[in-house]
Amino acid sequence: MSLRPRAYYWMLLTIALAAIVILSLAATVTLAPLAYAPAQAQDGEPTEEPTPTLPPPPLVELNEDVIKRATVYLMQTYNNQNQPIISCVGSGTLISADGLILTNAHTALSSETCRSDRVVIAVTVRPNEPPVPTYTAVVVEVSAGLDLAVLRINGYLDGRPIEPGSLSLPFVELGDSTAVALDDTITVVGYPDLGNSPVEATRGTITGFTAEARAGDRAWVRTGAVIPGTMTGGGAYNRQGKLIGIPTIAPGQVAGQAVDCRVLQDTNLDGRANQADDCVPVGGFISALRPSRVARGLARAAALGIRQGPDLTSTVLAPPEGEPSFSRLFFATRINEAGVPANVVGGAPAGIASLYLFFDYQNMVNGMIYELRVTVDDVTEAIYSLPPSTWSGGRSGTWHIGSSNIPWKNGVYFFRLFIDGREVASRSIVIGGGPTSEPGFSDIVFGLLDRDTGALVGTSYVLPEGAAIQARFNYRNMTPGTPWTYIWSYEGRELARGEEVWTLETQGTHLITVEADFLPGRYRLELGLNNTLSATADFVVAGGAEAANPVIFTDFRFTSQQPGATGTVQPVRSEFPSGIQSLVAFFDWRLIGAGTPWTWRWLVDGDPLIEITEPWDAPSEGENYYVSLDSLQTLPDGTYTLEISINNVPLASVSAKVGLGQLPVGAFASAEGVEMEGRITDAATGEGIPGALFIVLRPEYSIEDFTWTQSQVLGTSQADSRGYFQVPVLLPRGTTSEPLLYSVLVRAEGYLPISADGIAVIEDTASPVEINAELSRN
Repeated sequence: MSLRPRAYYWMLLTIALAAIVILSLAATVTLAPLAYAPAQAQDGEPTEEPTPTLPPPPLVELNEDVIKRATVYLMQTYNNQNQPIISCVGSGTLISADGLILTNAHTALSSETCRSDRVVIAVTVRPNEPPVPTYTAVVVEVSAGLDLAVLRINGYLDGRPIEPGSLSLPFVELGDSTAVALDDTITVVGYPDLGNSPVEATRGTITGFTAEARAGDRAWVRTGAVIPGTMTGGGAYNRQGKLIGIPTIAPGQVAGQAVDCRVLQDTNLDGRANQADDCVPVGGFISALRPSRVARGLARAAALGIRQGPDLTSTVLAPPEGEPSFSRLFFATRINEAGVPANVVGGAPAGIASLYLFFDYQNMVNGMIYELRVTVDDVTEAIYSLPPSTWSGGRSGTWHIGSSNIPWKNGVYFFRLFIDGREVASRSIVIGGGPTSEPGFSDIVFGLLDRDTGALVGTSYVLPEGAAIQARFNYRNMTPGTPWTYIWSYEGRELARGEEVWTLETQGTHLITVEADFLPGRYRLELGLNNTLSATADFVVAGGAEAANPVIFTDFRFTSQQPGATGTVQPVRSEFPSGIQSLVAFFDWRLIGAGTPWTWRWLVDGDPLIEITEPWDAPSEGENYYVSLDSLQTLPDGTYTLEISINNVPLASVSAKVGLGQLPVGAFASAEGVEMEGRITDAATGEGIPGALFIVLRPEYSIEDFTWTQSQVLGTSQADSRGYFQVPVLLPRGTTSEPLLYSVLVRAEGYLPISADGIAVIEDTASPVEINAELSRN
C-alpha cells in the first residue's frame, strides 16, 4: 500500500471542497432580512450585564486568532507520475489582504535540496485544526542572502487562477523591529511540525542581538523562546500585534547532507516509504529572527508591484572554481560606522559588552549555508552563536559576526565556522580579568597626502587615484624601542612593507605614508606589534580626485524607456507623468577596479525599496551604465531615489518624480479594524448549525448589489461544531460623519438564507461586533 502524508489527502480534499463551494455559491437564493440588533430587553431597555470575569491577558493586544489565521503553511511540491511530492516545508505570514506572504527564501525557492514546480499554501480554517492546502503561490521578491522572500497567491489547487485584488484574507502589519529591547516579551507563531498540527503561538523574550556585516548591529534578533524548525518563515510579534521578526533557520548540514531529513512519502513509488525515498529537510530549534526592518523593502516592493529591472551587466557569474573558505580570523571589540574594525584584540577584560569575529572569505556564493558555533569553557552558548544561515556577502571580501550591548561572561571562548556543514576555520579568545596595559594600535583611517602642508585630507575608506596615501592611527602604551611593522596590500598581494622600531611617545596619533601608483581596486593596511596583528583596515581606490574626494559616478539622467526597447525614444528628464512602466537611471563612471563590491539601492518617498550589492563587472571607466525599476503594471506616483555606495561610504544620490511625487494615500493596507463574530443557530431548537456560512461584503456593496463575485466579498467564515464563527478579516473603520456600512449574508444547507445591510462601523465601534443569527428550516 502506498503511504502518503496527510498533506496529500488535504490537497485532494480541498479540491473537492472548492468544487462544492463553487456550486453552492452559484445557486439562486431568495434573500430575507436578518434580525440583527444590539443585545437589549424586549421593552427596549438595555439588559443588565453581569460583572464579567476578566480573561487572562492575551499574548498580544491584536487578537491572537487573527494572527493565527494570517499564518500559513508552505509546501514546495513537484509532480511524480501525477502524484504531488512534498520536498520542503515551512511557515509564512500573510502581510496583505490580497495574498502577499512573507517567509524564508529557502522555504520558497526551488533548489538542489528543495526540488519543486509549485508552492502550495495551506491555511488555517479553524485554529484548533491542521492547515488545509488551498492555494498556490509564486515568488515575487527575494533576497537569497537575507533568506527572505515575498510570495503572491495566484491560484487554487485545482488550477483556477485568482484575479489580482480579488482575495480578502486576514493579514498582519510589519512593526518597528528597531524599537524592541532586551527582555521584551514576544509571541512567535507558526506550524510546529510537518503539517499534522494546528498553528501554535509560543511566548519568549528578547535575549540579545547579533551583528552581521552589511546589516548592522541588529542583523538578527535573538530569543529564548522554544521554536521548532518548521516554524521557520513564520512571525514574531510585539505586544501590539505587529510583526517584528521572521524566525529563520536553514536546515543544518554535515558533508553537504541535511542533519534532520524526514521521509514523508513513497517518492520512488515502490509501495513503501523508507530511507530509499527522498526526505524533507528540517532545521533545528530556532533562536534567531530576521528583523522586520530588513524585510520591509521586499514587502514594500511586492505591495507596490515594483521589481528590479535590468542593468548594464545583468549576467549570472560563473560558479567559483575553488573551494569556499574562511581565513585570517581575528577579534575586535569596536567597529566604526563603515563596518571597519577599530581595534584587534587577543583577549578582553571582564565586563565587555561587545565582541566581533572578523574573517576573510573566498569562493562563496550567496545562498550557501554557513554557521558559527561558540562554546564557553566547552559549553555551547547559543546566544553567541549563529545557527545555520544563508550567506549574503558575495564571492570574496571581509565579513564579521558579533554582538553588542549584551554581557559577555568570563571564560575561554572557542569560535568555529562552518560552510555547508563542514568546519573550515576556528579561533579562541579568553575573556576575564582587568584591563591590561599592553601596547596597541587602533582606529585606522585613510586619506591623501597634501604635499604643501603634509596634512591628511579627504579621510575615508574610498579614495581617489593618486601617487601617495596616508594612514592615521592611534597608539597607546607604547615604549620606545618596541619593534613594529606595517604591510600595505593590493588585491591580496603585498605592495609595501616596513619594519621599524618605535621612537615616539607612549600614546597619541601617528601618520604613515606609502607612495605608489595606486590602481583602482581593493587595498589593506595591517599594523603589527611583536609579530602579532594589532590593527587593520581595508580601503578602495576608485575615481578621480575633486577637492581630495573621489568622483566616481557622474552625469546622472533618467528615462522611462528600457535600453533596447522598440518605439519612440523617450526624453531624458527628472519628472515623469503618471502611468510609466519603467524608470531607468543612466550614469557615467571612471576608474573602478574589476570585482570591487558596490551597492545601489532604490528608495520611494525616502523608504528603502530594493538594495543590491555586487562586484563591479564592467570596464574600468565608461558611459551609460544603467540600473532600472520595472512594474507589473505601472509605477505608482512617488519620488524615486537612487543611492550608490562603496565600502558603506555614500557616493551618489539622485531622484526623479513620477506623477504627484508621492505615493497615493492608502498605498499600504492597515491591519487595524474591528472583528466580527457570533453564533448561527437553529431558530426552532437553539442548537448551533455546524458548517453554516457567514459572508461579509465590502462596504461599497449591498445585498442587492451582490452577484456572487469573489471581489465583492470582504471575508467569510464557517461555523464550528457549536455554530460559533469568527470572520478572519478585520473590518476597516469609518468615521462618525462617514461610517462604513457592511452587509452580511448567512446561509446553511437545509435552511432559508438571511441577510442584512447597513451594519455601521465607525472610529469608536467596540470590537468585536457580535452578530447572532437564527435560521429557519426551508
